[in-house]
Amino acid sequence: MVIMRIKKSYRYLLSFAVITLMCSVFHTAYGQMNVPDNDKIAATIADATSPYYYPALMLRYQAGDTTLTAQDYHYLYYGYAFQDKYQPLEPIIWTDDIYAVFERGDTLDREGAVEILSLAKRVMDQDPFSPSNINYMTYAYAILGDTLNERISADRFSKIAATIEASGSGLTEKSPWHVLWFSHAADIMTIRGYEAVRRNIISRSVEYVRVAPNDDNVKGFYVDYSRLYWKRPETKPEVNSGSGFLLNGIKLKK
Repeated sequence: MVIMRIKKSYRYLLSFAVITLMCSVFHTAYGQMNVPDNDKIAATIADATSPYYYPALMLRYQAGDTTLTAQDYHYLYYGYAFQDKYQPLEPIIWTDDIYAVFERGDTLDREGAVEILSLAKRVMDQDPFSPSNINYMTYAYAILGDTLNERISADRFSKIAATIEASGSGLTEKSPWHVLWFSHAADIMTIRGYEAVRRNIISRSVEYVRVAPNDDNVKGFYVDYSRLYWKRPETKPEVNSGSGFLLNGIKLKK
């Protein structure tokens, strides 16, 4: 099951300062809610005179610019939904290869770290904002002693996670988290210490993701997945499992 494998690989995050950095970001620049306005974002990122002009913003992100602000990341993340490269329902085949490297043992050696980075960069070409993928890159850079890229990767990780968290409370249908990929919602829940287990359709744009039993007695979170369906793919990604439908490893029920 994909989510379980993601959860297993997230154990590599715990030995880093990423958690501390992420929490710091959550409580400072990202402390205020910033619900994405699709019309405003589309107009702003297309304006060549805007500081959020998308080609320039993406170049800064790809170059590892750690001075990108909370607002920069807001337009960067949600603006990606308007780019031709955004194909959220296309399979990312390199992800399973990354899992396979991690599953070779309990620790990652330098050879494995190099392999992880090579695969993760391919994943990033399809999904440049995957928290779990960037987490793997952070760990691999640390293994290799590349402190500069470790810091850049950790900065990306924390700010992407915080951007999603700032899009809504996740606690009500009217204040859902807004994500560009199904996996991003599961990643945010994993970061918080929860395991996503089932998605229930609430409306045309919002679903309720239930989590496994936990000490906090949290039942689940509301998530807006509407951007994934803007391009209306000819084929649907659901696979009949016999007892319901699966999508990204999470049971889906109407």
